[in-house]
Amino acid sequence: MTSWSPALDNTEATSVQRRRRAIFLVLAVLLAVVHFGFLVAFFAPAISTPDANGYFAQARLIANEQRTWFATESILQYVPPHWHKTGEDRYFSKYPPGLPAIAAVVLRLFGPEAALLVNPIMASLSLLGLFLICRLWIGGGWGLLAAALMAVNPFANQQALWAFAHTAVAFFLIWGVFFLARWAKTHSPGCAFGAGLCLGVIPTLRYAEALFGLGFVVFVLLNLRRNRGAWRSLVAGGLGVVVPLGALCVRNHQAFGAFWKTGYDLANKQLYFGWTYFTSYSVQYLQQLLSDGCGLLFGLGIVGIAVLCARRDTWKRGVLLAVLIVPSTLLYMSYYWAPDRQSMRFLVPTFFIYPIASTWLLRVCAGTRRAPAWAGSATLLFVTICWGLPPSIGPLQRLEHTNAALAQVTRTLKEHVAPGSIVIADGLFQQHLDYIGDWRLADQSVMTYPGGRRPEAHFADEDAPDPRRPRRMEKRFHRYADLRGPELFDAFSEDIWQWAGEHRKVYWIGDEEQLDLFEEQLWPGDKLTTVAKIELPQGEASVFHAPGGFGPPMAPDGGPDRGPRPHRRFGRLRDRPPPGAGMNRRFDVLQTKEPLLLVEWTRGALSIRRR
Repeated sequence: MTSWSPALDNTEATSVQRRRRAIFLVLAVLLAVVHFGFLVAFFAPAISTPDANGYFAQARLIANEQRTWFATESILQYVPPHWHKTGEDRYFSKYPPGLPAIAAVVLRLFGPEAALLVNPIMASLSLLGLFLICRLWIGGGWGLLAAALMAVNPFANQQALWAFAHTAVAFFLIWGVFFLARWAKTHSPGCAFGAGLCLGVIPTLRYAEALFGLGFVVFVLLNLRRNRGAWRSLVAGGLGVVVPLGALCVRNHQAFGAFWKTGYDLANKQLYFGWTYFTSYSVQYLQQLLSDGCGLLFGLGIVGIAVLCARRDTWKRGVLLAVLIVPSTLLYMSYYWAPDRQSMRFLVPTFFIYPIASTWLLRVCAGTRRAPAWAGSATLLFVTICWGLPPSIGPLQRLEHTNAALAQVTRTLKEHVAPGSIVIADGLFQQHLDYIGDWRLADQSVMTYPGGRRPEAHFADEDAPDPRRPRRMEKRFHRYADLRGPELFDAFSEDIWQWAGEHRKVYWIGDEEQLDLFEEQLWPGDKLTTVAKIELPQGEASVFHAPGGFGPPMAPDGGPDRGPRPHRRFGRLRDRPPPGAGMNRRFDVLQTKEPLLLVEWTRGALSIRRR
């Protein structure tokens, strides 16, 4: 019989542990790959919201022109809703340039379609980061469970394809926490730099999420040691923060005149937080966190954080998780945006914290007994999958339909319309085509509303003294202010052809009814020639506030009016939609079963002489 020494036993045990760690890591990577494949199954290369335009049109400018602003060539040039003019007649997106800068690298190397995969990639890599945090604090098996629980979260999955910045914030937050956790064990300058870099990037993605820095700072102070190594790591962490944050400050100074000013100053958006909103919305936010946001993980996570804070060996971790969640949640409970079915998108980065505390609590309750651990884990995973997977699939299918339609419009234009031509279309198409950047886009809203107002102008009093209700009237449309009917069309036509000059062609995208209304107002000799019919994919179009939509207006007294917006239709102003429709009506143009028409507008000799 062979006798084994304690040293050999320890060696064998270490080898077994390494194999188990490697297996769990492989499984976590596989989970991330499967999750990415799940998202890509619903991917179509387009953006369908003004918010996405604020990020990705900015990415195009950075990639192609190395700047974050544009100037208009004509008063009719399409200006997306989230772009605002500075005193230098330059338009800047109100959103910071962090996500656009990341997407710009991919756009430059692989094109605009590939750049839209940045968010899905970060969403899946966030699961891997979550696994690594839990493996460090709890164990590899529990880390795999936490990642699987998060993989089916419906809001996180929707945001991965909505082309907003919430997914990017979650990515840098979770990887920053991982580097921070590693630093607490090793005080490595490399880990400190990684944590600082992730923290510094977050405000460049969304300004308000700088609040996550409070959790980082508190955790560092709680784990600070009085030795040279610790202070060297602090310097490294500080340098990591300064690199992206310093670049943002320099850009803001050049764009807005001071490093502390942001694009939100142009829209007075920093004034949209208040105690009145908090008292009105906080309970609804808590209800949504329990039902739509995190489900069971919300309650388990809160209890887990409380227990973490109460234990002597884990209280520092509990404080970190609590300070990461609470300030951000309270902030958005105080936001003017009345809770709707997409309000949880603001809190998506915090969702990744709840699985950490939940799985830790489950492990504590199970103790060293494997049977309760397996039973509890399987039950939690099963319930979470049933709760989260169906709400993930439905909205993603609708989003895929919408984006596929926009991608089809883009392919048709690329095939039939030369770059640099003028394209007139609904704003739903223009915000995506603006990201592509191949054509000059004309704003047809002056023909949609009387008085030359953009749609937003009907929902804000330009003379209102309340700073929470910003000016939304487009001053560049002042020449249309008193025009109606044929006079309005003549002015629109004159400006279009002045912009086109002798060398550019003019095209219009619309359905048959819209184009018939347009054709009725043409001067003799002008002609519309159908260039192509755009067959749209059949299915249910997405909505900005998927899966439901705006509910009835919920703003408190004295707050901004967020009532339903009127439906746009060329040449007419239709009745206001019923409560609950709101911005969802902007997708009606994709619901038609008839193809859209791409037509070329040409001038006749009489029209040229008159103009």
